[in-house]
Parts: sequence; C-alpha cells; structure tokens
Amino acid sequence: MWSGLLLGLAAYVLFGLVPAAANILVSLTNYSGLAGASTSFTWFANYTAMLTTERPGFVSGIIATVIFVAAVTILQNAFGLMLAHRLLGNTRLNSFLRLLVFLPIVLGVTVVGLVWILVFNPLEGPAASLLGVFGIHSAFFGSATAAMPLVIGVQIWQNLGFSTLVFIGGLRAINPDIYEAASLDGVSAWRRLRRITLPLLAPAVSVNLLLAIVGAFTTYNLIYVLTDGQNGTDTLGMLAFNSAFGTSADLGYGAAVSTALFILTLIVAIPAMIVLRRRERRMFT
Repeated sequence: MWSGLLLGLAAYVLFGLVPAAANILVSLTNYSGLAGASTSFTWFANYTAMLTTERPGFVSGIIATVIFVAAVTILQNAFGLMLAHRLLGNTRLNSFLRLLVFLPIVLGVTVVGLVWILVFNPLEGPAASLLGVFGIHSAFFGSATAAMPLVIGVQIWQNLGFSTLVFIGGLRAINPDIYEAASLDGVSAWRRLRRITLPLLAPAVSVNLLLAIVGAFTTYNLIYVLTDGQNGTDTLGMLAFNSAFGTSADLGYGAAVSTALFILTLIVAIPAMIVLRRRERRMFT
C-alpha cells in the first residue's frame, strides 16, 4: 500500500509540483523560447505589466473569465440536475439517453470544436440556414455579441454528461420512502426539491460545483479551437496561451498570467469548498 502511495506522490510531484514551480520561475524572467534570444531575470516586471497599460488585456481577461466561469458553473449544474431527474429510471430509453448525454465527454476538444464550428458556419451551416428562414443573420463565433454565449454553450454541452451522472448517483442514494411520505403529507414538487432533494444531494452538488468552477477557470483549449480568444472570449487562460505561444512569444509574461489565473482559481475555489463542506456537515449531523 505504501509503495503505491509513494509512487502516486512521486508522479504528482514530478508532473504537478515541479512544472508549477518552474512556471513561477519562468514568470520572473523575460524568457521567449526563441533560439538565440537572451534570457534574464526581470523579477516582478511581468506582474507589474499586467496591472498597467503596458500590457493591455489582463483586466478584460478577468471580466471574461468571471462571466465564463459563473455562467458555466450555474447552467451546467442546473441542466445537469434537470437531466438527472429525467433520466433517473432504468428503462432502455433512459439508458440510451444517458449514453448520448455522456458521449461528448469522450470526444476530443478539437473534434468538439470543429463540429460546432461547422454547425455555426455563418455561410452554409445548419444554424445559419435555420435562422435565415426568420431573417436572422449572425457571424456566430465571429460576432462580438454571440461568441461568448456560444462558447459557454459548447463548454456546457461537452461536460454536461459528467454532472448529470454525478447527480443521478446522488438521487439514487436518496431513500424513495422519503418522497412517498412527503407526497402523502401533501408536500408540493417544488418544496420536495428544496427541502428534500437539494439538501440530500449536498455531496453531489459539492463535487459538481467544484469541478465546474476549476474546469471553467482552466479552460483554454476549447476556446482556442472555437474563437482563438477573439470577440470577447479572451479569458485569462487564452491570454496566457496567446502571450506565451502567439505572435509575441513571451513565455515569461504568459507564465505570469497563468500564475495569476492559478491564484484567482484558489481565491474562488477554496472558499467555495469550505462553504460547501460546512453545508454538508450541517445536513448530515
């Protein structure tokens, strides 16, 4: 047992802590990654540039990130709970529908992005043809108003299956006799949801909320495929990627932005975890 634990810890240190420490070290330099370019320590110059007009985009990146994380977390869990309630039964139809809901998770990000780019092709895509019947035209992922909602929708679509399955597991763990007793007492469906389902689903809610928050904060690859961070979708993850590997080729600044994103994620995720854990303890003690 201890050998297995030590092996897992060694892998975590090698592939988790060491790269994270190296990222912080790189953020203190002007490293570009270009052959022959000189590298020197600039210490906190990259972090200072983020908060000034010297390197614009950081503040707008925070705003885009907050919008993206809030929308994905709320909507993904709301839709996941509704689907879980609908697909709770063990019929063949429900099993097939659960498979369809979960299917996008196993698809690669590039595949998912290309599929939705084809669907929302503004010239000949199905969405353009359908909306054209009503005289509505849009550039979709090329629109400053539609790009962010569409990216949020694709992110939810890809990860909805996992949230749904977690909620299904939580719902199946609830004793059905509780619902039967509540129905006999004349408790409405809405009150059963508020007073029975949601409190007893506290562990599942905690897992789904935390995973959605962290996952949305760290998402950049799907946004890269869909919009490359254009039209209001330049989250901090995209800003870090484009700064490090885009035309500017400034790995030092990109590492600084990713470090700031990591800190922002902790600032949101840790208090959320504490609140959710306290809620669980109140429900089950």
